[in-house]
Amino acid sequence: MAASSDGIKDRRVLRLAAEIAEETRDRNVPTLLLGLEEILSSVPKGSKELGRIKNDIWTYDLLQVLVLVLKQDFGRLPGGWPIAARLATLLSHCCAGLDPKESQEFYGLCLPEAVENVLMLARKLQAKYLNMDESAEASRNKILDNFRTVLEALSYLFSSHVFLTTYVLRSPRLLQLLITDNVETALSTMTLVQNVVRVNTNVMTTVDEKVIYSVMDELIYKLSSSIEVDIGSATTRCLLTICEAHPPMIALLCSRYKGLRPLLSKWTGKGFGKDLKNLLMLLEAGSAQRAEMERLHRAAITIQSMWKSFRTRRQLRNADRAFAKLQRSFRSRKEVIERRRDLERQQADLQHQLLLARKKAVRASRQKQLELLSILPASEVSTYLSNEQDQAAVKVQTYWRGFKARKDLTHRQRKMKRIRAAVTVQRQVRRFLARLDARKKEPPAFQRPPGLTDERRVELQQHILEWRENHPTKLKTRSEQEEVHIKAQELIQRHVMTSRLTRKKYQHRQALLARLETDCDLLLNAPKLQDVSEKDVELYSSKSVPVITKARMNHLEEMRRLKQPWWKKLGDEYQDSQYEEEPDLF
Repeated sequence: MAASSDGIKDRRVLRLAAEIAEETRDRNVPTLLLGLEEILSSVPKGSKELGRIKNDIWTYDLLQVLVLVLKQDFGRLPGGWPIAARLATLLSHCCAGLDPKESQEFYGLCLPEAVENVLMLARKLQAKYLNMDESAEASRNKILDNFRTVLEALSYLFSSHVFLTTYVLRSPRLLQLLITDNVETALSTMTLVQNVVRVNTNVMTTVDEKVIYSVMDELIYKLSSSIEVDIGSATTRCLLTICEAHPPMIALLCSRYKGLRPLLSKWTGKGFGKDLKNLLMLLEAGSAQRAEMERLHRAAITIQSMWKSFRTRRQLRNADRAFAKLQRSFRSRKEVIERRRDLERQQADLQHQLLLARKKAVRASRQKQLELLSILPASEVSTYLSNEQDQAAVKVQTYWRGFKARKDLTHRQRKMKRIRAAVTVQRQVRRFLARLDARKKEPPAFQRPPGLTDERRVELQQHILEWRENHPTKLKTRSEQEEVHIKAQELIQRHVMTSRLTRKKYQHRQALLARLETDCDLLLNAPKLQDVSEKDVELYSSKSVPVITKARMNHLEEMRRLKQPWWKKLGDEYQDSQYEEEPDLF
């Protein structure tokens, strides 16, 4: 499918080339060439098919025809100047990205001729625009749009092939476009000059000095003679672009145009002060090196000013925060002081009121006593006064003893708490020591009791007889006694079996203790880490998974016990299970 589609596209270009070749009237060729627009637009941009179509256009000489057609006078052709603008755009798109095999013909002849013809077409459009009557504003605007379209097509063309910027700048057509008093066309032309310098920054070194002088003379003339703000702004930007791309141009401006700096003062305050300031700085520097030094100096000053302003703003911000914090703390402190003063004032008023009430109560009680004394006979006054004194002394003693008892109560409570704690500790310690002593006195469960002496045998026999007399048996028949005897024999056998298991456990315990002692000796005599060998690692490693698991569990249990408070370690639940008393078998 791809091959078939490529074939269709090739036949379209071939058919168009055949139609142009068969056409006898030159005025119809531009309209036929517009068919390339449809062919190019039908293919995605940047695709390989578009490159093949452009190669076919070059192969079938359609590109050369397109270049030659631009020389015609489109004012007499059908479609007029809009077709010329479209053809210029079509030419730039056909040449962009094209790299034919006959590169010498394409790059040496076709492209330079295309640039010259496009500039010629732009010059014709400019002349047409200038010669038209100002009353036909719509027609003039269309011509101006076509003029701008042609210049944009030229910019697109030399942007794709950078070496064409030299031909653009050398062409006398460019100077003719620039030498005009019309504002619109002059702005478009200066924009074209800026694009040339931006695309190729070394273009000024590839042209003669006369060309450079001619362009610069025209730019300086427009800057000095024109009063249009747009012209001044565009000219200033163009001069800045040229100076930035070609630094030696600064010295040329200072030497060739000495009155330029005073001339620029008339453009002050016209809306493009930044570009004007930069141009004045370049002129004051006088050379590229000095201009660069001044630029770096201004950049350093800008950085320093920004840093100082930032630091000052930060200090002011911190100072504002500090002042706010100081005021806030001062106000809070002042409120606390005022609140404390109010509280002290209220307490003083309360104490004063209490003192007045107390004085009033004392005065009332004394007044009452005087009234009572006036009623009493004279012989009973002394008795009454002595009773009052006794009651007052008892009341004072009561208050004093209560105060003293309350004062000593806290101390006595602390002392009683310490005594109870000490008693509890002593009780638990005594119980613990008693259990240890009892376990030490008890023989191991697996060992048989020692032989009985005659005295012990007689004593035990006496106990047995006494027990039988006090507890007569309830079994009277022989069958019942035999059943009891059989149960006793079973219990004895069970005891023997359990004693064997206990003996095995004891032996296993002793073996583990011996192993622990051996491991302890190994750990005490362990070498340093830098002296450890493989034999030492095998010596300290255990191959028994149960032993490893049991050791880990015992270690964790011991760590848990060590983390407990000391007073919790005195209970029975923390004793070893191997010291627990075994239940009686009988």
